[in-house]
Amino acid sequence: MVQIMPIVVTGLGVAIFIWRLWSVRSRTLVAPSGHGASRTSIIVPARNEESNLPALLDSLAELSPPPLEIIVVDDHSDDKTGEIARQYSTTVVTPEAIPPGWIGKSWACHTGALKAQGDYLLFTDADTVHAPDSLGFALDELERTPSALVSYIPTHILKSTWEQFQGVYQLLLLVATKAGSREQKQKGSRRFAIGQYLLFSRSGYDAIGGHKAVAHRLSEDLALGSAVADAGLGATVLIRREALKVRMYPEGLWSFIAGWRRSFRDGIGSTGLGGGIEMMFVVTWLLGVAVWTGEALFLNHIEQAQIWLAVYLGSAGLVAFKQREVGDFSPASAFVYPIFVLLFILVSMLVLVDAARGKPITWRGREINLSKHRDVT
Repeated sequence: MVQIMPIVVTGLGVAIFIWRLWSVRSRTLVAPSGHGASRTSIIVPARNEESNLPALLDSLAELSPPPLEIIVVDDHSDDKTGEIARQYSTTVVTPEAIPPGWIGKSWACHTGALKAQGDYLLFTDADTVHAPDSLGFALDELERTPSALVSYIPTHILKSTWEQFQGVYQLLLLVATKAGSREQKQKGSRRFAIGQYLLFSRSGYDAIGGHKAVAHRLSEDLALGSAVADAGLGATVLIRREALKVRMYPEGLWSFIAGWRRSFRDGIGSTGLGGGIEMMFVVTWLLGVAVWTGEALFLNHIEQAQIWLAVYLGSAGLVAFKQREVGDFSPASAFVYPIFVLLFILVSMLVLVDAARGKPITWRGREINLSKHRDVT
């Protein structure tokens, strides 16, 4: 006989997973009006991005209608980032030295915002590629909602075999940040926004204090999303497959682990108690069905094993269905999802250890001490 507690945990985990990802699905929208594009300033913080910048700037050149201006903030790069940017129709800005209490990326974005002339500000990362109609759709959403901020859920570019297996990892992040809540006006830190695409109305950006308000935050995107909601303004999550594409860690698996270890350091506390409880049920369900299947087989409880195997296959099918919204993940990759769920747990544990030790974070050749930044601000 199957025990009650695993059934309860599984039911709650599935319910939370579906609930939080309910709206994470691509929508078919009418052709965008493009109204506002001619008043949009695109700001690209870039530090040592010579390998990524050409693809981004090529895609921005194809935006229809075109933006007012593209500003590349060359954040004291050691490579040809600035040289490449000047080959395009862009304004290249070099920020002053980072002031005490600021994280480098936020300082670069702040510098770009001061230079920008548009009524709308789009902050986007150098490792992104934009579809020609992406800005038009985002601007329409910004005005239709109405919202002060629109952020795209990106479509992940997958080239290496190992990248096929990170789909469930991306889904867990979306659950943790309530990305399925399209219009997020409730106060609180748990909400989705991603620095790869942050489209603000200028009035909304100024109302929350811009990047100056989150100067010390490494996860400035999540902090900006929270600031918008806390100000009583709307923040909208938009997903359209391939509207915004990104390949986050082309260097390989170890770079992936190091990158999320860095990002989680500041953002892991954003889920709050409620988010932590939800994530506990979801992760326990995802891992539990595999463990309970193996346990039943080990004890030779064939009927239980058959039941849990069916539940496991159903769980894998649900993961396969949802991860297609965030990338061309193969269905087969979903059936070994426990590997990346375990990696998710491992990275989370490493982050907690790093925080307890007060270990500085290294990013783009810079060392960041979060406790020091918080003390300064």
